[in-house]
Amino acid sequence: MIEGLQEILARFGIQTKDIALYEMAFTHASYSNEHKECPSYDRLEFLGDAVLDMVISSTLYRRFPQCNSGQLSKMCALLVEGKTLTSFSEKRFGFANLVRYSVGEKGNTRFHKHINEDIFEAFVGAVYLDQGFPFVERLLLDIYDPILPDLLKDLKDSDPKTRLQEILSSNIDYVCVEQTGLNSPDVCYLVEARVQGTVLGIGRGHNTKEAEMMAARDALAKRVGK
Repeated sequence: MIEGLQEILARFGIQTKDIALYEMAFTHASYSNEHKECPSYDRLEFLGDAVLDMVISSTLYRRFPQCNSGQLSKMCALLVEGKTLTSFSEKRFGFANLVRYSVGEKGNTRFHKHINEDIFEAFVGAVYLDQGFPFVERLLLDIYDPILPDLLKDLKDSDPKTRLQEILSSNIDYVCVEQTGLNSPDVCYLVEARVQGTVLGIGRGHNTKEAEMMAARDALAKRVGK
């Protein structure tokens, strides 16, 4: 068993039925390449992402009946964005310390921010398969409830796309101009924020949503610097 994994499971009150799911959740593709019998977290991340979106979306729908779909979407995006999930993995729960990498990949840990985001989603996927939806829903609510007020308090300031839209009062196009590392954990998207063909900002991210946010932030920073 991965060292420290049992402590993580105990912290969440998980009496596991299939420990292999959790070992998979903390296994990077580079480790799998060297140990063919150990599958990576890739598929679990896909599942966990969907489960997380479902739990957060339904929770916001119930708790904020006064909000329309656009407002709910913005809140959801903030709660499941990479920065939030990475913070869970690195600072709050110590997931980052459990990840199995190849010997060569261990030297690149300073570049692993997006991987630690993936690890949290993979863990959610593992819990869902092992314990079922009611359990993973309660677990996620326990995680989010203490921080929900602070995360949503400054929603407007934390949403650069909305801020940019309000400042410009123009239609902003977010165009993906480059994709690298497809079908790998190191996938990267390059997005440009454009108004009538003029590039205002450029952003990179692990997915298009993150890249668009970064492009909007870049555009805002350049505007402030004028």
